[in-house]
Amino acid sequence: MTIIKDQNLDIKDKHLNIEDKHLNIEDKHLNIKDKHLSIEDQKRQKNIISKLNLNKLPFNIPPEKMCDLNLEMARHSKMVLKYEEDKSGLKWVFSSIKKYKVFLVIFEANELGHEIYKEKISSKLPEYSYKTIAQIIDEGISKNFFLNLRARLCKSKDLKIRNVRPSENLIIEFINWKIELLSSVMKFQKDLVN
Repeated sequence: MTIIKDQNLDIKDKHLNIEDKHLNIEDKHLNIKDKHLSIEDQKRQKNIISKLNLNKLPFNIPPEKMCDLNLEMARHSKMVLKYEEDKSGLKWVFSSIKKYKVFLVIFEANELGHEIYKEKISSKLPEYSYKTIAQIIDEGISKNFFLNLRARLCKSKDLKIRNVRPSENLIIEFINWKIELLSSVMKFQKDLVN
């Protein structure tokens, strides 16, 4: 029988018969909920947890809730992806990372009231060719996800500039998706931390 004891770790496994004098799993912050993990899995979990940026979370999570955190994040990701599937605009935006990046540039410019057009978007996304950017924008316009409208705060009367803005429906879908994301994070924090 192998017994590993730590301030927060007490694991007994009758099926393990391993003698390793160099094995020393000690961590004041590691508390493994599943008491049936092998020593190898305990080391793996400790290694993963030690490399997480947990200090960036807006809340402290008890170590014994790490598996709950992981499960909630996986479930949340599924929910986020499922939520966007019934929204044609978001589904199109999320169909490729290129479209998503183009959309974010257009969305940001729209919210700031700045002019944004193919050439300017291409300069903001140098990893993609102008042709690729133009194709994405043209496709978005043909599907009514993007519109050629003057910028909200711009007084320019230059007719050569074909400003691009997201459609009202796409803006609504995106903001509602983000609200859903934020509300699930808040619920997640409330459920796991309290």
